[in-house]
Amino acid sequence: MAVGGIKGMIYRQAGKMLSSFLRKADEEKFAKLLNTLSALSKEPSKSGLKKLADMATEKHPMITSWVKLFNRSAPKVVEGVVNNLIINEFALGEPIRQKNMHKYKVVLPKLVVISPTYACNLNCVGCYAGLYGRKYELTKEEVASIIKQANDLGIYFFIITGGEPFFWPHLFDILEEFKDSYFLIYTNGTLINDEKAKRLSELGNATLAVSIEGFELDTDWRRGRGVFKAILRAWENLRKYGVIFGTSITATKLNHDTIMSDKFWDFLEEQGVAYAWVFQFMPVGMNPSMDLVPTAQQRYERFFKTEELRLSGRFAFVADFWNHGFLTHGCLAAGAKYLHINAKGYAEPCVFQQFAVDNIREKSLLEILKSPFFEAYKRMIPYSNNLFRPCPIIDNPKVFRAMVKHFNAIPQHEGSEKIITDLAPEIDKLAEEWKVYADKLWYEHGYAERYPVFRGIYNYETRMKRYANKENMLAVDKKYMAAEAK
Repeated sequence: MAVGGIKGMIYRQAGKMLSSFLRKADEEKFAKLLNTLSALSKEPSKSGLKKLADMATEKHPMITSWVKLFNRSAPKVVEGVVNNLIINEFALGEPIRQKNMHKYKVVLPKLVVISPTYACNLNCVGCYAGLYGRKYELTKEEVASIIKQANDLGIYFFIITGGEPFFWPHLFDILEEFKDSYFLIYTNGTLINDEKAKRLSELGNATLAVSIEGFELDTDWRRGRGVFKAILRAWENLRKYGVIFGTSITATKLNHDTIMSDKFWDFLEEQGVAYAWVFQFMPVGMNPSMDLVPTAQQRYERFFKTEELRLSGRFAFVADFWNHGFLTHGCLAAGAKYLHINAKGYAEPCVFQQFAVDNIREKSLLEILKSPFFEAYKRMIPYSNNLFRPCPIIDNPKVFRAMVKHFNAIPQHEGSEKIITDLAPEIDKLAEEWKVYADKLWYEHGYAERYPVFRGIYNYETRMKRYANKENMLAVDKKYMAAEAK
């Protein structure tokens, strides 16, 4: 679905010309591109693009990493990043979302996460989705409807997860149909053969985050014998066709030392991994357990490693979902910046908060975003005055339990309720242990002064009361977009 009318058309024509240009670009040329886009854009994306342009001029390591990435990527892949992610999602999409925010009186997310299936060819230890087969799936029409509704609101970035997305038969049809949107696909990588890698290169509007636990021993222990070698083959195929790919790493109690080692990150860099998402193992799903959950001390140690990597410029970005809450003003869930539509059609606050009230088969995406359940979350974010404690599940568990109870939210897996019943004492203990470390980070390392906390900025009514007018609201949005760009 096209975005932006005549202006959008001009942007995209420029994007097509710039894709070949960027494959040979340096930081100076990239800065010129970003400055041009900034000049054509409206707030708050205008300031965000200008910030990135300044970083390019200064040869910030992250921008240098992007330039190197463009130089080794296929033409259509670079075009997809420029047209769909930078122009549609950011330069054009953000002002559309701002306009619709005031029209519908609801803060709109930047992206939507969709699990079209729970089916998977693996059976990983601790996975919440691996035991259903094809019992729960969304149809191609249902997924297309979700994306169309999101596009209408100005959302052009989607994360596809599961299950295994490449096990869902309609994935490439959706990528083909929505050429103006950009997709991040979480995959185990075992199904990425030469043919699929070639098609991804030709489409250009998707990047793959391939799950890995560490080296062969760590990965095969959790995912099954031979999976590590299959991942290496997938990466080889993606490199061959110039497809941008990253990795998704689940931090557990057992692979902590691997994640902390330079050898592991050197290996990822050598393999051409462009970015890394680090997710802390969560005790959720059908048989939730605390056995693999990292200790508070491990989480504390991991922060310094992932923060060092984030600022190093070795990768396009490194994000530690639980430890980098200060960059996103706390939790992203419940439509603050994203939501999750699961394979049953239910709208969960996030992929780990597996309780829901509304179903996409019964309500529109906009109705769900405006629902009392989601708005209650958004009124409270951040749940703590310390942004190193962003999560309602393991950092502020009493908030999570209160939400589920108050709205009679439905557990999405048989056993999901154990996280607020059987496991509650252990989770409360972990939260208290983490608070000690989080306070040390927040107050002793100076983050409290650099990242002021504003409760309720993701709730429209609260935002309007706090900022009195659109101009003040835009000023705050500019500030946080600049922070996100760092």
